[in-house]
Amino acid sequence: MNNLQLKAIRQGLGLEVSEAAELCCVQKRSFNYWEQGERSIPDDIDLLFFNMSSHYALILEKMINDVVKATITNEDDKTKPSKIKPVLPFYRTFESFQMATENPNKAYWRIYQSVISQLILLGKITKLDDGEKIPENWGIWKWLKGCYEMDSNMD
Repeated sequence: MNNLQLKAIRQGLGLEVSEAAELCCVQKRSFNYWEQGERSIPDDIDLLFFNMSSHYALILEKMINDVVKATITNEDDKTKPSKIKPVLPFYRTFESFQMATENPNKAYWRIYQSVISQLILLGKITKLDDGEKIPENWGIWKWLKGCYEMDSNMD
């Protein structure tokens, strides 16, 4: 991974430099050096960001599939929207994410937020409400509970 890829992944995950440094257990200055290309990126940091981007891709795919399944197409009643899409929480704070999901990992919170942002940008969901809950039968729960397998059993 080069410095530009590191920066792109960090920004795509919605991480501030200070948050990324915290996740890497390094000083903010060290992370800035990596992003600016002044120092080479250590293998363990490369692996960490590769892992987070892999989790992002997995969760985006799972969430899109679950949103599509949960979207109600209404062709009979013209007074209602043609598609009723699920409403999901955004969790503006790590504490609210942790309480709702029982997941203590800040990186998971940022990955979840990034996926939700992407779903909004793609028009897969159109409304967010922190009073809502992630449906219990959605595949993201396996990930939130520590199931990392990227196979068909995560459906």
